[in-house]
Amino acid sequence: MNAADRSSVMRLFVALPLPREAAGAMLQWTQELKEHLSFRKWVHPQDYHITLQFLGDLDPEMTASVVSSLSSVAAIQKPFSLTLGKGGVFGLAASPRVMWTGVDGDLKELQLLQQRVTASMAALGLKPEERPYRPHITAARKFIDGRIPIPCLEQGPERVRFTADALVLYRTVMGASPMYEVQERAAFSG
Repeated sequence: MNAADRSSVMRLFVALPLPREAAGAMLQWTQELKEHLSFRKWVHPQDYHITLQFLGDLDPEMTASVVSSLSSVAAIQKPFSLTLGKGGVFGLAASPRVMWTGVDGDLKELQLLQQRVTASMAALGLKPEERPYRPHITAARKFIDGRIPIPCLEQGPERVRFTADALVLYRTVMGASPMYEVQERAAFSG
């Protein structure tokens, strides 16, 4: 791939955006935890989301097909309710890679939506991850040092209930803050 080809590709993923009230609860929770935890990167509040599928680096031609497929998925999807859940980490408790908040609510509908998204992307040749789907909202990355107060972390943010009503195709812009740009939004209309 030459330099011109690399400049036109975009690193993309499909996700559910977090509404303002839920993002506000996440921000309040992380602000409190920042006093006790040392992470290299705290997620910008505009970047909070629930990933459905990471797509990787795609060229503009493939992106148009992705948008069309996501629009088809959104057209048959009804809005559903989710709630911010408890906190947790990925990796060892002493040195986690990621701190996150889980989600509660209509998890069966969330799982079905994620399966529809990955099936529609598989039809385009974009394979899903092999590990099981674990819906979450990333709050921080790369723990530096100290000790994680697990009870404080597990409590999580305020249990804000919100409606999942659209798919968003995000582009990652490395080094920017916020680092995710909305490329397309497909409202649920099922």
